[in-house]
Order: sequence, then structure tokens, then C-alpha cells
Amino acid sequence: MRSLRTITLAALAGVLTLGVAACGSSSSSKSANAGVSAPEGVQTPATESLTGGKKGGTLNVVNHEDFEHIDPGQSYFAIDYQAVYATNRPLYSYKPNSFKEPVPDMAEGPPQVSSDAKTITIHIRHGVHFGPPVNREVTSADVAYALDRGANPNVANPYFEAYFKSLEGFSKANGGPIAGIKTPDKYTIVLKLTEPKAAIAAAALVLPVSAAVPEEYAKKYDAKKPSEYGNFQVATGPYMWKADASGKVLGVGYQPGKSATFVRNPNWSASTDFRPGYLDQINLSIGGDPTVIGRQVLEGSHIVQNDTPAQSIVKLAFEKFRKQLLIAPGSGNRYVALNNSHGPFTNVNLRKAVWAALDREAMDKARGGSLVTIPATHYIYPEVPGFEQAGGVTGPKFDYNEHPQGDPAVAAKYMKLAGYPSGKYTGGKTIQVVGSTGNPASVDAEIVNQTLKNMGFKTKFNLVDQATMYSKFCGVVTEEIDVCPNVGWLADFGDGQAALQVPFDGKYIITNGTNSNWPQSNHPKINKAMEVAENVVGASARAVAWAKIDKELVEEAVAPVWDWDKQPAIESKDVAGVADVWNEAGWDYGFTSLK
Repeated sequence: MRSLRTITLAALAGVLTLGVAACGSSSSSKSANAGVSAPEGVQTPATESLTGGKKGGTLNVVNHEDFEHIDPGQSYFAIDYQAVYATNRPLYSYKPNSFKEPVPDMAEGPPQVSSDAKTITIHIRHGVHFGPPVNREVTSADVAYALDRGANPNVANPYFEAYFKSLEGFSKANGGPIAGIKTPDKYTIVLKLTEPKAAIAAAALVLPVSAAVPEEYAKKYDAKKPSEYGNFQVATGPYMWKADASGKVLGVGYQPGKSATFVRNPNWSASTDFRPGYLDQINLSIGGDPTVIGRQVLEGSHIVQNDTPAQSIVKLAFEKFRKQLLIAPGSGNRYVALNNSHGPFTNVNLRKAVWAALDREAMDKARGGSLVTIPATHYIYPEVPGFEQAGGVTGPKFDYNEHPQGDPAVAAKYMKLAGYPSGKYTGGKTIQVVGSTGNPASVDAEIVNQTLKNMGFKTKFNLVDQATMYSKFCGVVTEEIDVCPNVGWLADFGDGQAALQVPFDGKYIITNGTNSNWPQSNHPKINKAMEVAENVVGASARAVAWAKIDKELVEEAVAPVWDWDKQPAIESKDVAGVADVWNEAGWDYGFTSLK
């Protein structure tokens, strides 16, 4: 969903669709990053070439899923991002093969942060123009309006509050100008903060909400609830949605549930962009059986699949079309949410016992095995800064974390420490376990449920569709669900805070809406450490600070983590596809070309 990107606050809920994950081992004999790379003959974002592509031609794209939101102020889904970043230019972006260091996009250089971390100054590029029908140069006022839209209830941006609530005037923002966003001249934008939160606010400027929007054109669409700007949007990137003379996209370049068409932006200048923009046009077809469209890609011409291929197709590609298969690490994590705030699992030793007993390798095997999964040992996943500092694949050294196949003896040890001398749970409470339907999610949920029963727990086990699991059960604090086996997280950008804070900081437990801190982790020492780490400045220092918190979360066993995803993608033999490691191996239209 980004494959995973369903969320509430600003956090990406781990709605990791279909099954792909990772390989490797938590054995201490392995190197810190063993298993992160793909097998021989399979492409990865690290091996794909970003230069030398052939110019011209039309790429055909097949998608089982449709877009959720095509407005850059609303989009929060992997497929949405592929369209948004090809047609719009945020202040900063990631190159396809990196999730660690953003590059200036609409900005002309790195953000300038004041010594008190309360002011961010960005200078934007000269000579970037909006496409039709606006046809003028982009200014700092356009970026300011885009950010103002983040607080507009008609736009309903899903993450703006989490990363930008320290802006001066944010609490009073309702769609008009935000006091803390200044434009002293045509090419400069200044963000004034009430707290020293510049590090996270600057990092979040890679998100689509910072992509310029012309107020004089968009304001009439933003006045409607919900905003209709997405249906009439204006491009700054190498491509634009096919539109009529008024800029109307809906019904022209986008037929919901059926098709989408991207054409060249005639006002785009390659000299201002790090994207080469090789293709002339992208035609996207929406719908169809994943197995059927997967075969069309592997056996077809000038075609890629945009969303996650079916497991059978990934297997087929690996066996017979290996050069057409790409595997990207760093595509999120999956864990079992044990309720830290209510019920038996408020006992840390019971949480450690479950972690020790769980056969993480079996759960990963259900998702496709070592080709697409790595048994996880901590929460910061590969490619996110802090992963290596947190121990890489090996992870923190705790006995309940040492054996991915499960260790009954270690589990029994912690059951006894929890106050159950027999090594089995005898507390008498029936625990609520709610998982997701559909293979492989249901298989993983059943493994967790059976593990709990083997440990002596009586369970009430329910499987519901994924959306219901989050909206009615696991994301609702008052339901007091004890165990949610099918949750996970995908960071919004390459920073440890984006990987850890919303899912595990007690202040992000939402009681009057959909909660994304599924384990209801609320541990004062860790909460305080996160509060301090929010204000750490400098990439290396932040990686170290959040890696330490990662270890503390494992030590507290807040949620047994069992998988780091590696995402597969497929292309036809005559496509020189380039995929984004930061966006779950989504094909990057700005770099992909035809052979």
C-alpha cells in the first residue's frame, strides 16, 4: 500500500499489502547486513543505472489497484506517489537508489537551519515553470500556498500535523496563510517554528505537500469540501496528467478504476531537474487479476506492473525471468502488537515470552521466504538511517530475540519470571486476537494464535478484512484488543524518528480517532528519550540517537517484530526500469526508459 501506506496521523500504518519481505538471519555469526541484498541475477535499486537511458517512447503500466488521491496535498499511498513525483516537484526528493540523503528538487540547495533550530530558510530554483494552463515561473509564494494547504481541512492532509505542528500559527490554521510561513522574496521561503523542531520539519519537506501549487488557479478548487484541485492540477515535473485546455484531468487523463495517461510537460526544463525524463508518455491501465497482468508483463513488451505482483508471479519471475525481476530492501517492517496498556501483556516478561516463542521464520516463509523477507530483530529496517547503528540484521542481543525459529525454553523462562511457575499461562483471561483475512496474512495470524495457545493462553481469534482490522479493532483503543498479528510500519522519509515515533511514542496514542500506536506503547523512559531525540540535529547524530531508542523498544519488548519487507517489482524484457527504494520499489517514471 505505499503498499503499506494507510494511516492515521502521519504515520504509515503497516498495511503492507501482499506478501513480500526479506531474507537473512538474526544469528550472531552473520555480518550486520547479511541477507539485505537480492540473489544473483536479480536487480536492486543499488544496481540499476540512473543515466544513459534511451529517450522517447511510450511505457505501458498495468495496475491491479487504483489511486487513492492524486492531489499532491492529499496523496499518501505508494501508487499515488509514483504519479505525484513524476508530475510535481517537492522542495526535496530522494534519488531512486537512496533513502538516506535527500537532494534539492524545487529547492536550489540544502535547507539552512538556525542555531536554535527554530528557523528553516530555503531558496528555490529559478526557471521552473508550471505547465498548462498556468504557464508561469514558480515562486516561493506557490510553495507557501502548498504548505498552507496542508492545514486546510478541505484538503485533509494525513501527515501535516505530525511534522509541521511546530509552525508558528499552526494551532489557528484553518486553510488560510500560516503565520510561520514567510516569503521575503520571490525565491526564498522561511519557516518559523515555536519549538526547536527544525530537523524533523526539514526532513519532511521531501513529502508531496511541499510541491508548489498556484493559489490564483487552485483557490477556487480548494474552497470546495473536499478540495477538487487534484482533478484540475498543474504540473511542475517532467510529466503532467493529460488534461483539457482548462486543466481538467478527471475524465481526460484519469478515468477512475480504468486508466490514466501522463504526457510530457511542455514547460519542463531538464536543466533545472535531476530527473532525466526519458519517456514521452505513460499509459496506465487499472484493474485486472494480479496473476494475469503479471504474466502480461513478463511475456509482453514495453510494460511494467506498478503494484505488488502476486506471489506466484514473483516465483515465476525468479525461476524463468530473473533479469526482469527487481527486489528492493527497505520496504517496511511487520510486528505483532501486544497491548502494553491493558490486559496480560502489560507484563513485560509475558511480552518477552511471546517474542521468544514466536517462529518468525515460519511467518516469513508464509509471505514468500528469503527472496522477499528477512526475519527482523528490531524496528528500524534496512535503508533507514539508524539501521546499522541499531545492529543491522543481527540486532540487539537479547535471548528472546536470538532464535527466529522460536525457542520454547527461553519462552518458558520468561513465563516463570512473569509469575507462572509451570512455564504456561494460567491467568484464566481469554485474550482477543484480531488478524487480517487473505493469504498470507491469515496464515501469519494463525501462527501467532497457535503460538499463544501453546503457551497456555485461551484466545478469541477473529479474522477480518484489513481495513476493518485497523478501523474497527486494532486502531480503536477502547476495543482493548490484546493481540494484533498483522500490523507494520513504513517510514515517511529516511529518518529514525519517522520509523519509530508514531507507532511507539505514548503521546501518539489516539483515543478519539483511529490510533496507529497499535501496541499502545507508553513507557515514560522511552517517551522521554524520543522527546529529546526529536531535537537532535545532524544526520549521524540522529541515526545514533534513534538507534538507541530502537534498542530500548526491543528491550521493553513492546511488540515482537518478525519481518523486514523486501519489495518485488517486474518489467518486460525491453524496459530499463528504475525503481525507488524509498517508495517500495515503485517504478520511477522520471528515470525509467525503454531499451
